[in-house]
Amino acid sequence: MKDSDIRRELVRIKQQIQQGNESELVIWVIPNKLACSQRPLRYHPRFGDRSPLPPEAKPEVLWWVDRVKALGIRSIICLLEHDQLDRYYVRGGLNLHPNGLLGYYRERGFDVRHFPMTDYQRPAGTLMDQVLQEFDRLPKPVLIHCSAAIDRTTPVAAFIAARRDPYSGR
Repeated sequence: MKDSDIRRELVRIKQQIQQGNESELVIWVIPNKLACSQRPLRYHPRFGDRSPLPPEAKPEVLWWVDRVKALGIRSIICLLEHDQLDRYYVRGGLNLHPNGLLGYYRERGFDVRHFPMTDYQRPAGTLMDQVLQEFDRLPKPVLIHCSAAIDRTTPVAAFIAARRDPYSGR
């Protein structure tokens, strides 16, 4: 799957979520191996722009994680910057886990890798190589997410697909 295809599909999901339709949360870049999404509640009609997330958002975050788990996702690569993760910590009122969202992911049984990447910047080649190495090591399927899934998730997922999906060029 190419960068432009991934972006188009994620924009489609974004629009559905903004309209209250959360029937799709991820797109499959490599079937049953690599999925992409926005961060939990990124485009939620009520909580999408809230930072930190208020206590009443907690059931929605738990639901999001349950849905991802139900899709069979076994590992998560998070590309969020530390300040973007802050919206999920205790001081925001969610009380998910003492280590915030990443701690909650681990508690729910996901293998988690965190590569904090600067928002609005395409990731550098060296960092993409590191993510690819972790993708290779992690139990599949793997979900990659940043915040909006545009500037970081999309190029990283396309990079992985180009190197690990025999059908990516077709």
